[in-house]
Amino acid sequence: MGYDGGEAQFDPTVPEGPAAIRIKSKKMYENSTWIPERGRYADALIQREGRGPWWSKGCAGCDAPNPSWRCEDCFASRMLCLSCVRQRHRDEPLHLLQEWEGNFFRPRSCKDLGLRYQIGHHKGEACPFVPLVPTDDFVVLDNNGIHELDIDFCGCPGAPSQVAQLLNVGWYPATSKDPRTAATLSLLRRFHTLNLQARVPAYDFYNALALLRNGSGLRPPPARLAQFMHMVREYRHLQMCKRAGRAHNLAGLAGTVLGELAVVCRACPHPGINLPEGWEDAPPEIAWIYRLLVSEDANFKMKGRDRSSRDKDPTLGPGWAYMVGNDDYLKHLISHCVSFAALWSANNKRAKGLRASGIGSVSCSRHELFRPLGTGDLQKGERYSNMDYLFFSSLIGITLLTVVASYDIACQWSRNFWARASKMPARLKLPEGLNMLFKVPKFHLPPHVKPCHGPYSFNYTKGVGRTDGEGVERNWSWLNWAARSVSVMGPGSREDTIDDLCGFSNWRKTVDLGNSLLRKMVLAIPQAMVHSRAFHAFTDGLQREHEAELRDWDALIREWECDPLNAEINPFDYPEVEGETMADVMKRISEEDHARVVKDGAGALAVKPAGFLVAGIGIQEEQLAVALEAKRRTRTTIQATELQRKRTLLLGKVSALQDVQNVYMPGLRQWMAQQDPPFPLPDNSKPETITIFLPSSLLAADRDADDLRQAQANEALRELRSNLRTRTFAHQFKRKHMGGQGMYTKSQSLQDGIEDRIRGAATRYRAAWRGLLALRGPGAWQSDLQELRQEDIRGINERAMNDEEKEENRKARLLAGLTGDGSDDGRRLASWLWYSATTSVEVDAHGKLHADIQVEWSKARARADRWREELVLLEEEMRRTVEFCLWKAKWWEEQLGLREDVAPALVEGLEAYGREQIARELDWAAKWSAKWLPVELEADAREEYEFDDFNEEDD
Repeated sequence: MGYDGGEAQFDPTVPEGPAAIRIKSKKMYENSTWIPERGRYADALIQREGRGPWWSKGCAGCDAPNPSWRCEDCFASRMLCLSCVRQRHRDEPLHLLQEWEGNFFRPRSCKDLGLRYQIGHHKGEACPFVPLVPTDDFVVLDNNGIHELDIDFCGCPGAPSQVAQLLNVGWYPATSKDPRTAATLSLLRRFHTLNLQARVPAYDFYNALALLRNGSGLRPPPARLAQFMHMVREYRHLQMCKRAGRAHNLAGLAGTVLGELAVVCRACPHPGINLPEGWEDAPPEIAWIYRLLVSEDANFKMKGRDRSSRDKDPTLGPGWAYMVGNDDYLKHLISHCVSFAALWSANNKRAKGLRASGIGSVSCSRHELFRPLGTGDLQKGERYSNMDYLFFSSLIGITLLTVVASYDIACQWSRNFWARASKMPARLKLPEGLNMLFKVPKFHLPPHVKPCHGPYSFNYTKGVGRTDGEGVERNWSWLNWAARSVSVMGPGSREDTIDDLCGFSNWRKTVDLGNSLLRKMVLAIPQAMVHSRAFHAFTDGLQREHEAELRDWDALIREWECDPLNAEINPFDYPEVEGETMADVMKRISEEDHARVVKDGAGALAVKPAGFLVAGIGIQEEQLAVALEAKRRTRTTIQATELQRKRTLLLGKVSALQDVQNVYMPGLRQWMAQQDPPFPLPDNSKPETITIFLPSSLLAADRDADDLRQAQANEALRELRSNLRTRTFAHQFKRKHMGGQGMYTKSQSLQDGIEDRIRGAATRYRAAWRGLLALRGPGAWQSDLQELRQEDIRGINERAMNDEEKEENRKARLLAGLTGDGSDDGRRLASWLWYSATTSVEVDAHGKLHADIQVEWSKARARADRWREELVLLEEEMRRTVEFCLWKAKWWEEQLGLREDVAPALVEGLEAYGREQIARELDWAAKWSAKWLPVELEADAREEYEFDDFNEEDD
């Protein structure tokens, strides 16, 4: 095969689109433009099947002619003679060799060369005490395959054990008694990483090792799958012990205390580590930043089949990391459930053949790290006895003053919580005086009954920032990839593996803290500004005439925050309106339509200056109404007749107005004749398209026109708000009371009519607003009568996000490492038309603002508060993280030198590992501090998102 490469060429004859991609791909493939020199590459690969270009020059080691050996793992795989290949591989037992047999290479091993390998001595030294029984056919698993070797252990007096000799050369033995199988530490490290990050199962990884030297099936290696599984499990456990510093401790691994191997969240509060002195005496205004926020949930995909037994498969570190100790856990469950024995052996369609139906777990809500001793098996369902134990276990040793607990059934779980807490084992009891706040995750709250929405909402809870409580669910989505393999493990292997998976998840999130906290801060700064400005605009629009009411609302919110379970004063619940029905709405709309017909009679065209302006504005509004009707795609004969009748009447009014226009606008025709290009001739068949010229159209500063445009804008705005409120009511009524197809069709017809009225009012307002802009020019009046955008036309409790804003918000949340569409936070702002100065229509008979205005104001206040709290919490979490790094570096410093009565080589290893950890912690502290400094300064510089005037005591 010769070189057939070339550059990719654009072919104008090939169309664009998905089909074009396939056509172009085929052409590129045929023309070899995907791999420009693939012919040369293929030639090079096939050439390596032979002896290569240099074999004729002799052995690469001694220049002997006709060398017949080469090594796949040595550099360049140069040809060697038998003597040189033996010499070079006396200390390379795991290289892959090949021998040339005249016309092709056959795989060989170091064992085929007759080499034996001395373990326990320096390179080139032979042990003078050769064992009586040699160790032949020793199996070693390495990255390049499975090898069989002949080795000799050191038999000198006082020599280390065979296990120690293997570990000294980097081979991990499969057993501690007379080992005959080992795996290199390099292999175990590689598999461990691939298993956790790339999700490669141990079974598939082992089979891939076997295929490396047995692709044809002619040279099957010794079966060592069981031994490999055993070594992997031990390696996982020992790595956790090593990273927790247990090798440095005088008590050794046996002295490990419960939960000590867990990777804790360094951004959460830890008294004595990353909290300032006197934090417990902090005033209420700042004490909320020292809360611990945790989430609890169950995962029924992480099942455990009834395989093996704990006697045959015990846990290597019972209760040392994330999984609770099984003995104490079961003892508690049995003591609190008289039918536990029957429960354990439950034989139904969901629990048949299962030891565990799933797991429950507790994690920190803010950073989503698994809590130490917060995970355990569930025997059947999500029972309080299981979930209580896991929750209290995750809080062992807590000395904080407040815990915010998130659970999807917190409204029920919180009942009798303290009564159940009093029955827990002594070591799980919570400290006296601990304040517990119970919340429901944001995504899980809407299906709850309405009385739960206020008291258990994160959105309305002071001091939680933008926490959503759904972090534990995101943990499940990552953990579930291992559900199938974990389910078939024995009880001990399963718990050790789950510990390792949780530890890896926590470690990756710890490593990413520098980026994750930065992303959240970058998102929070503009959001805090947006919601603060929106709330200030809302407040300013209402404060001019209703300041006393606003202060009453603020006082009510503060009272409710102290007693959120008091449903009578909940400021976030929209009032239920049961008095009005759909029939009432239809009657009111009909009456309004009749009044409009009476108002638009012929008497409106009286020849007076004010009458002329009123008639002109009225005709413009009628043109808009007819234009909307004309846009209807399909209409009945009656509807077509009615449209023609309206056009005839409208044309008469337009003609009458034009007759008197010369009196009040004498220069109009001359001005029109001077325009370039000229105005098109009027289409009398469509009078709604005839331009109506009024003084505001010619930029005339006429006071009467100004006042009329002002009145037109105010009236259209009031009508728009009224129709939006009607639309909201109609939607709520339909969802609650209408189920049949017939009723649905009737309600849909009514809603279509309401939408037409909304569009008409919006169009009239825009026309009046443009007229005012032409008459007045830009000015202060625009703060009350703002430009009406499409996204502004929404009910008081409708969301503000259009498609473009949703996409922008989605990208912002992804940048911040968050999930979901964020529809409850990104642009959840009240439209300006509800809190402009022209809100007189929204008061009741006593002059009080409508209750819906109060609820929306309360929610706007809560949004501004939560985003401001998010900034404060993020700054505090950044500070805590750096402080934890400095503390951890100091902790590692204290571990050095504890074990002085050990071999010098071990002392050096302990020192080196400890120094490595210290350097990493200090590097993290320095790198993260530098990375966060700009955004922290930016956050401090933003004064606009500080609390409003009603929250002065919180500043």
